[in-house]
Amino acid sequence: MAKTLNELVYDIKNPANGGVQSDDVTTSDRQVAYWINDTRDMLTGQLFAKGKSVPDTLIQHLECVELECLDPAECCEISSCLRVLRSTQKLPRTIQRNDRNTILSVASPDKTTGFTETTYIRQRSNAHNRYTGSKPRWFIKNDYLYITNIKVLEYVSVSGVFEDPTEAIMFTDCDGHPCFTWDSDYPVTGSMGRMITSIVLKERMGISMSATNDENNDMRDSTKQNKE
Repeated sequence: MAKTLNELVYDIKNPANGGVQSDDVTTSDRQVAYWINDTRDMLTGQLFAKGKSVPDTLIQHLECVELECLDPAECCEISSCLRVLRSTQKLPRTIQRNDRNTILSVASPDKTTGFTETTYIRQRSNAHNRYTGSKPRWFIKNDYLYITNIKVLEYVSVSGVFEDPTEAIMFTDCDGHPCFTWDSDYPVTGSMGRMITSIVLKERMGISMSATNDENNDMRDSTKQNKE
């Protein structure tokens, strides 16, 4: 079952799963969230290193990334710079896969038009290609999204596997709703979520899952004896 970031933080800050936060846990929610994001980054990198396909649950969607037309003076090194759009905000950085970014899709907001990936280096020669020179393409430079050889477009949809899922908070969908909140489904698989909880408890907070289970059992036994 999908969990939110708030729920994952709660699971870690309540290691006994007793429903009441321990007075001994003084670590802030923000710090725990940082550990969760960092551990997700590590586990996802390991998954990619094994050549595994990208699970859908890891992907986040920025449905309405705003674009602006560049002044020619700002893009003199980009081919056909009179037809270059750039995102008004830097995109969240993605987890690398085979030394490449993991932006999986750039398309119009209604998904009817998709754009082809290129690189900052390759885009210079793309415009001279006899057959595909006019084809819209995108690339990343300094964390900004650039789209070349396209008519004016106000927004695009971007999907990817981001290093820090919470950075999607800075983006909204086309109805003005944030693309991520601490109450959104956190982008991990169920098994990865359980691994993150176990790793953060053990390596960051010095608590093992077996210890929390023993403590929980002791609490139930104590309650049962008191009732008897």
